[in-house]
Amino acid sequence: MDKQQITICGCGWLGLAVAKSLVQQGFNVYGTKQSHIDAQALATVGIQGLPLVLPVDENQLDTQQQAALQQAFATDLLVINVPPGRYPNSAEDFKRKIQSLSHIAKQAGAKKVLFISTTGVYADCQGEITEDTPTAPNTESGHAHVWLENWLREEWQDNLVVLRLSGLIGPDRHPAKHIVKRYKSTGQPLENGLTPVNLIHQHDIITAIHSLINRWPSQKVLHLAAHSHPSREEYYQAMARHLGLTIPQFIENGEHNKWINAQASCQALNLTLQYDDLMQFKPYQ
Repeated sequence: MDKQQITICGCGWLGLAVAKSLVQQGFNVYGTKQSHIDAQALATVGIQGLPLVLPVDENQLDTQQQAALQQAFATDLLVINVPPGRYPNSAEDFKRKIQSLSHIAKQAGAKKVLFISTTGVYADCQGEITEDTPTAPNTESGHAHVWLENWLREEWQDNLVVLRLSGLIGPDRHPAKHIVKRYKSTGQPLENGLTPVNLIHQHDIITAIHSLINRWPSQKVLHLAAHSHPSREEYYQAMARHLGLTIPQFIENGEHNKWINAQASCQALNLTLQYDDLMQFKPYQ
């Protein structure tokens, strides 16, 4: 029996960790990077690297490039993990990139798609957020993600799962450092000290992706966040102490802001979060 193929488009901090874990599980894994050198380097960890700059002008591809795309995207599952840019008109570019990627995958015969989205699509919501909560983005990136979720659903129907992620934490990545930097740069207490924190650990995302590969969920929109939601003040002050950083001060407001309830998604994925209690997670240096 042939090994199942998984293609990860976007092997950055999260995508590379997902790809490595799939290699360890015996999958045939393709991964994309924008530069040839970075794509070639993926081979050192067992990933078949493909240089890919989106959007792709398919009319400019030579026969060898076309064959490489066909091989990489004739996949059992395409994981789209492409971040939007942060420059003028980046949201429109983001849409074009994902549409181009989807078209290539369709042409190659990809079977299923996992689109990594963001809980930023709920930006203007308040209180408890479930998977059924209507989206309410308030940034260009948030609006682009909602548009793409809907567009990809039209293209792939039940062969698409959308996975909306909360803020990311894990090895070499902790938002406390950014919060402290912002506090020190202004010298003023930060807003929304009482706002609930919505974060998810890299390890739990990887476990969730493995779960949906093993059993494609009937629930097609999922989101992930640790079940604990300490306030920004409580959480970031504690994490700053762990890291030996300046303790940021906060204005005690924002208590009615959103908190992500991911229990239904965890049930759909038969997922038990390892990093569920955020206050017990000691940040990596």
